Amino acid sequence: MKKNVLLINSGRRIVARILQDREDVNLSVISMPGYLDYYDDDADLEVVDTVENLTAVRMAALRIRKRNPFDYVVAPSEWSVQAGGYIRSYFGLSGPDYRVANAFSNKYAMKQALSAAGIPVTGYRLLGDYNEVFAAGEELGWPLVIKRACGGGSEYVIKLRDPDHARELATDGRTADFRSAPYPLMAEEFVDIETELHCDGIVVDGQTRFAPVSKYLTPVLRGVDGVLGSYTLPEDDPDARVVAALHEKVIDAFELTDGVTHLEVFKCARGYLVGEVAVRGGGGGIAPMLKAQFGVDLWETFVSVAIGEPVDTGHPARVRHMVEYMLPCPYGTVRSISSAEELMESPGMVYARIDTLVGDTLAGQVDSSVYAGIVVFEADDEEQVYERLAEVRGRFKVAVADPAEAVGLVGAAAGERG
Repeated sequence: MKKNVLLINSGRRIVARILQDREDVNLSVISMPGYLDYYDDDADLEVVDTVENLTAVRMAALRIRKRNPFDYVVAPSEWSVQAGGYIRSYFGLSGPDYRVANAFSNKYAMKQALSAAGIPVTGYRLLGDYNEVFAAGEELGWPLVIKRACGGGSEYVIKLRDPDHARELATDGRTADFRSAPYPLMAEEFVDIETELHCDGIVVDGQTRFAPVSKYLTPVLRGVDGVLGSYTLPEDDPDARVVAALHEKVIDAFELTDGVTHLEVFKCARGYLVGEVAVRGGGGGIAPMLKAQFGVDLWETFVSVAIGEPVDTGHPARVRHMVEYMLPCPYGTVRSISSAEELMESPGMVYARIDTLVGDTLAGQVDSSVYAGIVVFEADDEEQVYERLAEVRGRFKVAVADPAEAVGLVGAAAGERG
């Protein structure tokens, strides 16, 4: 018997493809206009301006229910997590309900839940509007990090150095979208990050079945438009033990029964602080890295968990460190770029993918979802991680013409964040 599934999606092409290729799934989709090429011509499709509009998503789901009474909801993107929880709650379906989904996707609600559970986080404050940053700076101290409470990909995250910098950006055209966006804004205490780590979990029936810990090559926001990637840590690594334990506390605090998680943790002078946690797979090269290291396909597993199927996660690590690196994508029109085959000649390489084509043009906003491709390679120790990273960076060549003038908001601000 086929499973009736509703996919609420924005930019996760891989999940759209997995579900469409399954003969045992009767699929319906709620999508945003910019992603319609993800779906076959005969797809059962409803289009909404944005999946963040819960009323529009609900009306689309009601139309779909008349022709396909779906039993499962799959929401794989950061933007669709809330909508997925809302529709599950509205129709009484299994999986993370709205309360859980909101805690995993609304960063202010997330901080509240973490704090209430005694889990260490940076200081934070909800802002009524941008002008409240001055009071927040007095309370939390300068520098100050401000962000939208909802969103992903390190998008619209700004470090304000001091009140003068805050006043400067208050009238800067580059921040107009940030200041007028229909989302809550929040301020967070700035911390000088020594190391940033992530834990990617699989939770079934309230039990963590898989939770490897990895270390970012450099803190994510410092690496935007530069060195973005991470590498797995062995289970006996001291950082890995602490972060895995924090993952358990977060799962308990949020009362997650089933789902795939992505937890980010800062290590700083104050110890370990939970940055954010999501109830979807990690982006960039994390999924191919974990597949190479453990044989666990994160997105196939995400789908299986979401539609109530058993999962297999009992696989030992292949090597001490598996590394994912997101190849930088420069501003301008691409005239030439290295091939995946050329990069596969690098030492220890197990996977290479180039997403940017000759003729592509990049301009405007940069966040951690912008990259030219992904490589995954193995290393015996942390010294070799960086030796092989240098080899890849030396081999990867991309030439551009007509360099575009970047908006620069995220790149400039993020480059200063510790």
